Amino acid sequence: MSVILLIIALVFFFICSVIPFSKYHGIIAFFFLVIATLSGVSIVANDTYHYGMKVKTTTTRYQLVSASDKMNVLLYQPLGNGSEKVYLYKTSSKQKTKPMKTKDSSAKYVITSDKPNVTITEKRYVYKDGLSKFFFGILHNNNELKHRYYTFNINRDWNVLTAKQAKELDKLVKKNQAALKSQVETTVKAKVAAAMQANPQMSTEQQKELIQQAQNEATQAAIQKLVDSVKNK
Repeated sequence: MSVILLIIALVFFFICSVIPFSKYHGIIAFFFLVIATLSGVSIVANDTYHYGMKVKTTTTRYQLVSASDKMNVLLYQPLGNGSEKVYLYKTSSKQKTKPMKTKDSSAKYVITSDKPNVTITEKRYVYKDGLSKFFFGILHNNNELKHRYYTFNINRDWNVLTAKQAKELDKLVKKNQAALKSQVETTVKAKVAAAMQANPQMSTEQQKELIQQAQNEATQAAIQKLVDSVKNK
């Protein structure tokens, strides 16, 4: 409506300025000039400063799945000098990693004790009322994105690596698979032996839980050494 009003006002201003159909044609021309000016200013204000609009915020949360099946990892791709990062993530074990959207977007990761998840918060400009929609609807800028925020909530046993580092780590794990297995077995045996010596009356169920816990801790510690070696390159 704003554009139509602007065009109509300019047409009548031109007609009233050129054709002296009335002794008041000058006043009428000035009236339409004012309308055209106000319409033009409001269009610019809406397009530049989002006049007649308000910010609507929506937040969506998805489960976060590790990008690797060997360890818990969140991937990113550095941009420019490395200060900007494009995170690559999965919300299902059946899907491939996908990059975050980069236009008008920012991201960070935080450590949490809850289940890993990604929270996406979007702020969008929408018409604040029916009058604004009627007047500016022709500009088709309703629901325009102001900013999108990604927050990756991960646990302490997760690693944040570049895609390149993840590939190097995968090669190291495969290359040192036998050594890692031997190292984990040795560590587990030592921990179980120490625990049994401290508590000879340990039940079979307790022993199973102990072995499982020791295996998880030993595996994580062994892989973490490889992760550190990749990060320190």
